[in-house]
Amino acid sequence: MSKGIDIVVIGSGFGGSVCAARLAEAGFPVTLLERGPWRDTVPVRSMGIASRSAFPRGWQLPTRLLRAVGANWFPGSRVRLNKHGLFELFFAKGATIACSSNVGGGSHVYSAVNVRPLAQQFWEGHNAAISDHVMSGHYDAVLERMGSVTPMADHRIPNTSAARYKDNPVLEAAAPPPDPRLGYLLPEDPDNPTKITDENGIERFEVDYRGNDDGFLGSPKGGKTTLDTVYLAPALKRGLQVRDMAEVTAIVRLGSAPDSRYRIEYIDHHGGGKSSITASHVILAAGTMNTLRILLHSRDVIGGLTGMPQLGKRFGTNGDYFGIWDYNDPKVDHSIGLPTTGGVRPRGDDTAPMIGGGGLPSVDSYPLPKALRERLKRAAFIAGLGEDELCGEVRLRGGKLHIEYDPARSSIFERIRTTFEKMAAATGRKIYAPKTPVTVHPLGGACLGNSIEDGVVGADGQVFDNPGLYVADAAALPRSPGGPPSMTIAAWSDHLATEFIARHRHQVPRS
Repeated sequence: MSKGIDIVVIGSGFGGSVCAARLAEAGFPVTLLERGPWRDTVPVRSMGIASRSAFPRGWQLPTRLLRAVGANWFPGSRVRLNKHGLFELFFAKGATIACSSNVGGGSHVYSAVNVRPLAQQFWEGHNAAISDHVMSGHYDAVLERMGSVTPMADHRIPNTSAARYKDNPVLEAAAPPPDPRLGYLLPEDPDNPTKITDENGIERFEVDYRGNDDGFLGSPKGGKTTLDTVYLAPALKRGLQVRDMAEVTAIVRLGSAPDSRYRIEYIDHHGGGKSSITASHVILAAGTMNTLRILLHSRDVIGGLTGMPQLGKRFGTNGDYFGIWDYNDPKVDHSIGLPTTGGVRPRGDDTAPMIGGGGLPSVDSYPLPKALRERLKRAAFIAGLGEDELCGEVRLRGGKLHIEYDPARSSIFERIRTTFEKMAAATGRKIYAPKTPVTVHPLGGACLGNSIEDGVVGADGQVFDNPGLYVADAAALPRSPGGPPSMTIAAWSDHLATEFIARHRHQVPRS
């Protein structure tokens, strides 16, 4: 191959996997660095990946659940517990933030509700070259590649909100969002889920409605559609290089010329040593928390980057607010059906925000007495979300990550709390929710804008004052989508890839 433009993508969630796959399939040499491991799933085994890490199950659940815990006041801002852990928690002022760590990013733990933004005219007014019309085709492309399906009666999904609350005097199923899609491999015969092999030779099992083993603790058999399956697997055959357990710590620009290269420094968790790689272009998609951590550390601690006056500003949580509903109805087993059962609201309350949830995942794998596991099957994980104000700020204080966010400035949280209280009072079944909101959808801090005066990245995802550096994940979102944001992140990444390919197609290596 003749020498061509080389690209490093950092992170393999909805921002990283989509962009890395698109660019590799267009013929560019792409290396993807992911801090987490390949997960031990049926699809990953069929890909021939030798080094895999199990999801937290059985007696490994307590040790494999958490990768790290951090806070504004922690020494070094965080403490790593297990490099193979599934989640990382950060206790910020005003919010608790959770993110995951895997090849495939959050697709292993997300709700698999694949929808466009619920916030009206989401992309309008942030950059003159970006609009809802411009972005529409990217949503279509992502939904098609994800194989997202519209749930129908023929799927015979049990235990849905529509069925459960049909005759309930105090609760009812909420209206679904426009064009609702699910990222699951739904069974042709619900009584006999089978293994399928796709056109790329990837094996997956259809969802087994009886097990609820496809939720936020991962999907070992592949019933949930994940990014390693639909984006990375095909791209590997087109030359994509994936380095797992590679945790990026810094990005250094090597010179001041517009075409200067970058050095990416990372920890190789396979061997424990430090390493680095250089590239002409760096696409940062490490997840909002880690993207901001890397940018801030690179600029403010080691001086590897400059500028970005809006970095860390306009940080938000997508209005996430989670709780546990102690439903405890002996006639209801929340472990039956899909992990996400649909929306619910107090009957007749048209003003209620989006409230959804489902059974606690993989309960039969918990290292607990059977009686307690059966009791937990009668509880539900419940979540509200909606558009919040991007009023938070992320910065370094004494070299440590420091996050401040004021949930009182966003009415969505009080609306969700009030709805939780109405549901609990009407049913007599307690909903336990923390005072401080918990988010799994942090966003912003490196927002899309028209210039460095009001943003960090432009319409092509490129950082205004660091040419060749891009942000492809939720850190670039200029607003909260108000619903599950995975498809919006993926659409932004798809747009970034499309723009990059158009601009650099002449530099694709020729054999």
